[in-house]
Amino acid sequence: MLKRSLLAIGGLVLVLYFLPAPRPLEPVREDRFALGTLVTVKLYLDEGLIPPPFEQAFAEIDRVDSLMSRYRADGELRRLEREARDIAALYRVHEPPSRERADELRDLLGRIGHRLPKRKSLEPRDLQHLLLAVRGRHEAALVSTVVLRSLAKARYDDKNLGHFGLASSAYLHFTSPIRRYPDLVVHREVVRSLVGREPPRVWEPGELASIAQRASAREQAAAEAERASVALKKVEFMERHLGDEFEGKISGVAAFGFFVTLERYFVDGLVHVNSLRDDFYRLQEQTYALVGERGRRTYRLGDRVRVQVARVDKEARHVDFLLVRTLANAD
Repeated sequence: MLKRSLLAIGGLVLVLYFLPAPRPLEPVREDRFALGTLVTVKLYLDEGLIPPPFEQAFAEIDRVDSLMSRYRADGELRRLEREARDIAALYRVHEPPSRERADELRDLLGRIGHRLPKRKSLEPRDLQHLLLAVRGRHEAALVSTVVLRSLAKARYDDKNLGHFGLASSAYLHFTSPIRRYPDLVVHREVVRSLVGREPPRVWEPGELASIAQRASAREQAAAEAERASVALKKVEFMERHLGDEFEGKISGVAAFGFFVTLERYFVDGLVHVNSLRDDFYRLQEQTYALVGERGRRTYRLGDRVRVQVARVDKEARHVDFLLVRTLANAD
């Protein structure tokens, strides 16, 4: 049987102390998937606060196989879950795509030869299977981008709405109470219920919802500040490479041009449509592509290109590229 080192909060079970090795129980369900591949940038600064070459860090988000799935059949766990339904918490929620966004995603995928199951609402496994099917193919960047844009943003809420991206019916942040206030809220409830053996705190109406809303807003502001600082260091780095050529992939398409992410340094820059002198290009929003009116040459999301660094603007945190040539897309 499980010891009292497990605490359940609203259907979640927190492992608070080291547990003995679990006996070999087969998980009851094998349907929990996580979506996609996260790409992050490691930024190192030298003594002059100037970044040396960037490194890409790819964090694969694979199938979730937690202690919870191992202990799911244990009666003690189910009892703890039932007992703790009335303990308040700040949940990390991620809602499924709206019906409108799901229909748009199906339409675009159909144009490039991929399909999603026809059901009332998408399930995480539908998108996971799609991403696995295109992994390593030239359209993988396009598919990953449109899937990401179809998803809602994760946020905090006082109600347990589940986490679509992690295929979890209940999820919250717990591991960083020093830097994340929602984690601290959960820790306080853990101490109150487990250590102090006190009844759950009674919150004023709307109080926890207000905290969740503010925590989500501050998280967004912090993320924007982080993106701005990293963007500045990227521009400073590319200033040393004016005139140099690099290979990259088209990572965004707009009426005014297309954005390219360098494969080596993970820096983004714009190839302006005015620099494409061979034709007049128009945006096809449905296929995420710029298409020439006369020659029908196409620049599509995910295409590989070679570009030259033409201009950097540190105030605007912007890099301009010139297209050198297109490259073959490897499947």
